[in-house]
Amino acid sequence: AEDIQKLNQIIALIDKQAASFKSQARTMPEVKKVAEKKLIIDLIDNGLVLAKHVGPKASEIIADLKLLKKQMSSY
Repeated sequence: AEDIQKLNQIIALIDKQAASFKSQARTMPEVKKVAEKKLIIDLIDNGLVLAKHVGPKASEIIADLKLLKKQMSSY
């Protein structure tokens, strides 16, 4: 249950950061854009590790995180 709570917190943070990034990416200075993108991808990686630890219950979250990571990598 504690891992699920942590995963939910990481997911909320990823969602907030990714939404902010996507809305500002076009006007962001390149250095900031690269740094923010790396931070979000690192958060996604942390979320993936935790989701895999949670197990089969998190399979949908794992798929969503992988998709978001792919989207973020294309920015």
